[in-house]
Amino acid sequence: MPGTGGAGAPRELVALFNPLLLETNGGPTPCTLRAPRHDDTVVLTGPNSGGKTRLLQALALAQLLAQGGFFVPASEARLVWAEAMFLSISEGSHAGQREGRLGMELMRIRSVFESAKLGAFVVVDELCSGTNPGEGEEIFEMVLGLLRELGTQAFISTHFLQFAAGLAFSPERVARYGLQFLQVELDSVQAPTYQFVAGVARSSLAQLTASRLGVTREELGALVERHKRLARHTSLRHKALPP
Repeated sequence: MPGTGGAGAPRELVALFNPLLLETNGGPTPCTLRAPRHDDTVVLTGPNSGGKTRLLQALALAQLLAQGGFFVPASEARLVWAEAMFLSISEGSHAGQREGRLGMELMRIRSVFESAKLGAFVVVDELCSGTNPGEGEEIFEMVLGLLRELGTQAFISTHFLQFAAGLAFSPERVARYGLQFLQVELDSVQAPTYQFVAGVARSSLAQLTASRLGVTREELGALVERHKRLARHTSLRHKALPP
């Protein structure tokens, strides 16, 4: 049930799951999140397909359902009422968009502050994903500062791992922006468990993901050789045909 309380009240979600995954193979993996302050900004890091976006969806659905007076997708929940909610899940580009990736990302950031109110519940997936790290980190830090001024309940995922680690190891910035850090938990073979633990991920595991999906030099090289053999076979067949 949604809790009440002012700034600094804790948040607790026990066995939280994403109901959108109920019909998938294996179903959702519940996880438990506890935070001493609900108004800190939580920064999520970890590899692709590690569950970050699904967790953000679950958090947003839990808050929305609780505020509507419904059961939440968790065995226990202690939440704090938000006067407004904002959810932005990163999407790919499309032919009709007016701006490039940077412009679209800046418009997305502006829409957060146009929609959010004091104490709003804000979820942003892959903040600054449309910018290069050098430019994106400056914008990212600006957003963190302004969210703190709004007193939001904010959850933000990012692949800017070095930047996130720099924030985490700076007590002054952690205190200034009110930050908490969660990373995707990995098992003994570096596969995601779909649980989240404190800290910042050291790697996005791009090479492991590439290997799992068959994007290695060996496998792609074998495909290139197959195309070469097919081209040679086609060429010889055409030469064998009568004029």
